[in-house]
Amino acid sequence: MKDPCDHYTYDLIGGTQKKPGRKPLGERAMTVAERKRRSRELRRNRLQELSVTVELSRDAQKSLDKMIEWWGVSKKEAINRALTIACQSQTGRTGTLFGFDPSPPPAAKPPRRKPQP
Repeated sequence: MKDPCDHYTYDLIGGTQKKPGRKPLGERAMTVAERKRRSRELRRNRLQELSVTVELSRDAQKSLDKMIEWWGVSKKEAINRALTIACQSQTGRTGTLFGFDPSPPPAAKPPRRKPQP
């Protein structure tokens, strides 16, 4: 019988000793370059979506709930859309959020007149 505190001696009756360390993510352990590439990718993804914690007033919370209901999206997506709309409304470009561009096409230049003698 094996002592439960002994983690170094093999079990004499059919047991196998587990390998030390974490299990590999694939079929084999990653190389140093693969680990670093994965680390950089995860860090890049984390930096793209920044986390912000805020407290909302009751009116703001009610408005957010209405936006979630209207658009049928998550709270995160509703906040992203609302902020984008607010920012673009300051520059007069809200139409691009909904798939159409409200700005008229560029007008054709008027024909040049010949100078009269």
